[in-house]
Amino acid sequence: MMDLEKLAARARSILMTISIIGMVVLVAGVTLTVIVTVETAGRTSGGWVNGLVASNGALVLAAIGMLITFMPLGVLQLFNILHRRAQDDRYHRDQMISTLETQNRVLEQLREVTSLSDAAKQVAYRAKDLDALRAAIREDLQRGDFEAATMLVNEMERRFGYALEADQIREQINESSRAAIDQRVADTVEHVELLLSRHDWAEATRESDRVLRLFPTHSEARRLIDRIGQARDGHKRELLKTWKEAVARDDIDRSVELLRELDQYLSRQEAELYKDAARDVFQKKLLLLKTQFEMQVHDKSWAEALRIGKQINDEFPNTRMAQEVRDKMAILTEMANQPAGV
Repeated sequence: MMDLEKLAARARSILMTISIIGMVVLVAGVTLTVIVTVETAGRTSGGWVNGLVASNGALVLAAIGMLITFMPLGVLQLFNILHRRAQDDRYHRDQMISTLETQNRVLEQLREVTSLSDAAKQVAYRAKDLDALRAAIREDLQRGDFEAATMLVNEMERRFGYALEADQIREQINESSRAAIDQRVADTVEHVELLLSRHDWAEATRESDRVLRLFPTHSEARRLIDRIGQARDGHKRELLKTWKEAVARDDIDRSVELLRELDQYLSRQEAELYKDAARDVFQKKLLLLKTQFEMQVHDKSWAEALRIGKQINDEFPNTRMAQEVRDKMAILTEMANQPAGV
C-alpha cells in the first residue's frame, strides 16, 4: 500500500501541474483574444465590438484555461481536509494498536507469572521483597514505631537469613529507641518541673504516673515521684515557716490565708500539732471581723457592714456571731439599699 504522505505529495503535484497547464491555456486564450480583437478591429468598421465577436473562440479558450487553473486549487483544499482526517484516523488507529500491544505484553507477563511455582516466584521476587522490607523498616524507624520495625527485622532474618544485617538493624533500633525514650522522659521532667513551680501537684503526679507506665524501668521516670514529694514537702515547710512568722507578727489576715492553704498539705497528726494555734488565729480573725462589723454599723456604713456580715457568715457559718449577723441581714440589706441622705 502506498504511504499516505507519498500519495498526498503526488496528488498535490498532479493538481499543481493541472493548474499550471490551465494557466498556460489561460494566457494563450487571453493573448489570442487580444490579437484577434486588434486585427479585426483594424480591418472592419465595427471596431472593437466586431473584434470581440470574432474572438469568441479565443475567449472560450481563455475561460477553459481559467477553469483548469482554479478548479485544482479548490480540489486541493478539499484534498487537504481529507488528508488531515486520514492522518487523524491513522493516529488513532496506531494508538489503539499500541494499547493493544501493551495489554498483550502485560497479559503475557501475567501468564508467565501465574505459570511459575511458588518456589520459583519466591526466587524471582526475592530481591524485590527484600528491598521492600528494608524500606518498610526505614519508614518505621523514621516514625519512631520501634516495635513494628523490630517485627520486620525478625521477619527479614527468618525469611531471608540475613542474621548479621538483622543484628545491625536491631542495634540501630535500640539506639534510636533509647534516644527517643530519653527525650520523651526529659520533656516530661521539664513539664513536671514547670507544674511544680505552679504548685500543681495533682497534674504533676498524673504526668509522673503516665511516663512511669510507659517506661517503668527508666531511672529518671522512677525518680519523678520522689521529686514531686520533695517539692511538695519543701513548699509545705515554707508555708509553715511563713505562717509562724505571720502569727508572730499578729498578721491575722495573712495567718488565716496561709492556714487555708496549709490545710491541703497537713496530715491529721500534723494538724493536731497546730490545732490550738490555728484555733487562736481563727478566733482573732472572728474577733477582728466582729469589731469591724460593729464599727461599720455604729457609723451607719450599711453597705460595708453588709459586706463584712456576709464574710463572717461565709467564713464562720457555725459561730454565734454568724447567727447574730444572719438575724440582722434583712435590715442591713434594706438600709444598704436606701438612697443616700434618707
